[in-house]
This record gives sequence, C-alpha cells and structure tokens, in this order.
Amino acid sequence: MSSILLIIGILVFSWGCRSFQNRYVNKAGWLALLAATYLGGYFFSNSHIGGATALAMWLIFPWLGIVTRVRKLRFPIRHELKHRFPPPKDIFPDLDEITDEVEEAGFEKTDDAGWKWESADHFVRLFYHADKKLQANISVSQQDGFVFSYASLTTRTADGHSFVTTNYPFSFTMKTAPLQQINRSEDADSFEEMLSSHDEFLDSLAINSERISVQDPELLPTTVSQELSQQIDHNLLTGVIVRLDEHHFRYSWRGCVFLWLQMVKDMIRV
Repeated sequence: MSSILLIIGILVFSWGCRSFQNRYVNKAGWLALLAATYLGGYFFSNSHIGGATALAMWLIFPWLGIVTRVRKLRFPIRHELKHRFPPPKDIFPDLDEITDEVEEAGFEKTDDAGWKWESADHFVRLFYHADKKLQANISVSQQDGFVFSYASLTTRTADGHSFVTTNYPFSFTMKTAPLQQINRSEDADSFEEMLSSHDEFLDSLAINSERISVQDPELLPTTVSQELSQQIDHNLLTGVIVRLDEHHFRYSWRGCVFLWLQMVKDMIRV
C-alpha cells in the first residue's frame, strides 16, 4: 500500500510541475513521471529489470505508432500556398492579438494563405518588414483535432540561403534543406524577443544588410511553396521519404527511424 501511495504522490507532484510555465519546473515534472513509471515497474515485478522495462515503454510506444500509422500515410509532394480565410476564433483565439504585436514591430501584413491535405490543415499569415528585408509569419496547424501555433522570421540572401528563427514547439518531421539554417527560439516570451534572437543569429553568421536580399511581399506565398518543395526534394534524395507516384510520397524505414529519433529528442528536451 505504501508503494502505491508513493507512486500516486510522485504523479501528483509531476502533474503540479507540468502545470507551471517555467521550463525547468516542467522538466522536473517530466523526470518525476519517469520516476513513477520506473517505480511502478519495479514494485510490480520486484526487480530493477521490471522498472527498466516500464521505462522502455516510453520509447517503444512512439515507434509502434510510427510503424502502424505514420508509415501508411501518404503526403503530397508539392504544397501550393493559396489565399484563404483565417481559422475561427474557437480554433485560434490569439491570432488578432499576435498580429497586432507583429505589426507594432514594423511589419505589414501581406497575405493569409495555407494548404489542406486530408485531415491536415495549415494556415499561415505572412508579414514583411521593408527596412529589415525580413519575412514574418504566424502559423496554425491542425491535425485530427490537435492544434498548435508558432511564429517564424525568415531572412533570405541573394545566393539562395535562408535563415529562420522559429518557436516551433517540436522537432522537425523532415530534414531541413541544405541552404536553410534554423535558429530555435522556443523560450521567447514575446515577438520582440524573437526579433532580438534573430538579429543575434544573423550577427553570429556575419550576415549583414548588404548580403540580405529584398523580397517581393506579393510573392511570399510562392517563395514559401518553393522552399517547401526544396525541402521535400532534399528528403527524397536522402531517403527519409520515398516517392509513391507522381504526386505523393510516404516515409521510408529510414524516415521512420528519423521520426522516432526526433520524438525521443522531444521527450528529452521537454
């Protein structure tokens, strides 16, 4: 009975930590959940092997989901961003507030665009800062009732490179294209902090204003679509995904391993 109460106590502690916004307190909650899992397996089997096996389930379940569900899915090879209406407020109530924050930083809204594929729905609001020659976007992704949002800042140079700062909350599901470099800014509490992080990112790479290319605000949806195509082509070349026909691809076994490692990375980071 005392062992059950101990596990319940740890789970309550974990839940409490996960309700905080502080990332370090959240990590403590995640570690407490792992401890409860291990103790559950240990007390059930009366051996450390049982505890280790229980912990291993956190790694096995994602792999089973990838093999049984994701590998069977097919995806479009080309994503064409088209003009569309924003999601309703019950899906993303903060869109107008974040838009105001971006515009207060000197950006002008250029378009609302997105694409849909079966149960996946991706919306993006695009902005452009003429003086900084900088693209910003607010993105909302929906998949089987799961909704999340993120922001990104993109600087492009004349030689075809793009430098992206983003608070995208997960590891990427495909490898980035060779000419793209990513700066993760998950801890930014405001758009201004993301801007500062992006400026520091460019400074660290010695990307000055002379190297930055002017972008046509009206062509941003086309530019984003082209970069998505370049990323897909790169992943086809590296074997992460394989072509099913002229218009569709799916994940290869190598891609499944890549996805699994990305999920494990997310678990460790969280």
